[in-house]
Amino acid sequence: MVEMSEQLTSRVIQKEVEWDAIQDDWNSLYASSPYSSTPLDFVWLRNWWRVYGELYGTGGLRVVTVWRGSRLAAAVPLYVSRGLGSSFGGRHLRFISTGEAEHEETCPDYLNLLCLSGEEAACVDSVWEEVGRLAWDRLEFLDLAEDSPLVRATTVPHSVRSFSRGSCHVADLSSGFETYLGRLSSNNRQQARRLLREGERAGAEFELVDAERAAGAFDDLVRLHQERWSMDGKPGVFAAPRFIKFHRNLVREWLPRGRAVLARLSIAGNPVVVLYGFVTGQKFDFYQSGVQREIGPLRSPGNLAHLLLMRALTERGVAAYDFLRGSLPYKQRLTTRQNHLVGVRIWRQTLRAVSYRLIQFAGRVVGKRQWVMGRS
Repeated sequence: MVEMSEQLTSRVIQKEVEWDAIQDDWNSLYASSPYSSTPLDFVWLRNWWRVYGELYGTGGLRVVTVWRGSRLAAAVPLYVSRGLGSSFGGRHLRFISTGEAEHEETCPDYLNLLCLSGEEAACVDSVWEEVGRLAWDRLEFLDLAEDSPLVRATTVPHSVRSFSRGSCHVADLSSGFETYLGRLSSNNRQQARRLLREGERAGAEFELVDAERAAGAFDDLVRLHQERWSMDGKPGVFAAPRFIKFHRNLVREWLPRGRAVLARLSIAGNPVVVLYGFVTGQKFDFYQSGVQREIGPLRSPGNLAHLLLMRALTERGVAAYDFLRGSLPYKQRLTTRQNHLVGVRIWRQTLRAVSYRLIQFAGRVVGKRQWVMGRS
């Protein structure tokens, strides 16, 4: 329990060596905070900075920390980029693991203030004070949990207004797999049971991949994912070397500890589906997949793999299966509730910010004019 009489202080970490020095404090806070999520884990954040930081983090680290005496009470992992590709880009303050180019973005969901329970109000006040003292032209916090203290507490600046960033579909697995199926609509429940029976008749083999097979399963994930997207004439997320390196590092670090999951579905010894995601507490976050499009006896191998993974994870104590952002029909059919995400943007009235916004506006005008001329 935190001793509330101890002084509350804040510090912004700007050097990697200082950040590494508080790893144990970070891990202790992460284990205690009700706001912990996969992309707030020290391993995820530090890995991102090593892989992406040199290109995107040109303005440097700005990890905001709040301390109650000698105990880390809150943290927000931020960095400054300098408008990649434009001398007028200005200084953008963002969460670590956001802000990459679209072709290699890691797309983290449930970013938040990492904070001890009961310390929200005081810590949010300290965080926003530190953020206000930092040098930036544009602040962009994306994909925060809707109930994040950063946007919900009464102490946030009056100028902060959140906007929707979509929702995450979640399957409630509490009380077991059969109870989960009972929560689905009658039609979706029938479809799920039919898929399970089809898998049995087809001799489908399902496995939770262990550390010894992780490298091969990850290669299957990349191959299946890329093959499917290539058929649609698109590059696929694993076309980006930095993206692959980032996730190979996570699998190597987390899979032996059960934090990362690779699940593989095979027919006659041939992999047809690989699912990839992360376990945080009692929740599984489904992150990415590779699915073979044409496999004969199975109508929906991807959905079958999800159902089999749900069943396997309930045996490990997982109580929620989160499909993360996106409203694809298969997610809606397999889930029982939604969590909403929000974003925040703030522009300061600086010369850089004004110049950047004028350039953006001019670009939109030119683009619209070209589109109109192309239509004529």
